[in-house]
Amino acid sequence: MNIASFGSKTYMKRKVGALVLAAAALATVSVSQPARAQSGSGLGAPIEGTWIIQVHRVTQNITFSTLQSFTAGGVALATGTIDRTPPPPISPLYGTWKRIGGNRYAYSLSFFIFDEAGNAVAMLQNYATFHLNAEDEIVGSGEAYICDTSGDNCANINSPITFTGKRLNAQHG
Repeated sequence: MNIASFGSKTYMKRKVGALVLAAAALATVSVSQPARAQSGSGLGAPIEGTWIIQVHRVTQNITFSTLQSFTAGGVALATGTIDRTPPPPISPLYGTWKRIGGNRYAYSLSFFIFDEAGNAVAMLQNYATFHLNAEDEIVGSGEAYICDTSGDNCANINSPITFTGKRLNAQHG
């Protein structure tokens, strides 16, 4: 091995090392900045995170629990204690959320309804608004619409809901 090739390998190793170090520093900055967006919570928006929600179907007089998550970028995910029973089963709930002013938010959650053979026969879309009643508490109401499986041709099914929820906070041992 000659001196020139050794020198270029050393130069390349240093260059790659510097790039790795720069990428690590950039990753640290991009992760740290959103964490400071809300004092003390580590979250970018006050509702980001997972919530334990008590949903009351007003017309049916049924109350059940859900786990609902609001992620950065406006994605909402949920599952509930009555999602599998009574038949027919439904799919997981996926949707979107957005701030509509102050401590008020709107979300849409959709899921498929299946027949007994496992075929998707409809989509149910829930539209709700809520507000932060306290730092770790939400209160809201909404309506449900039945649609075809592509999410079109929707009709209100007169199934209003009310709900309250509390943030699920990380615990440490």
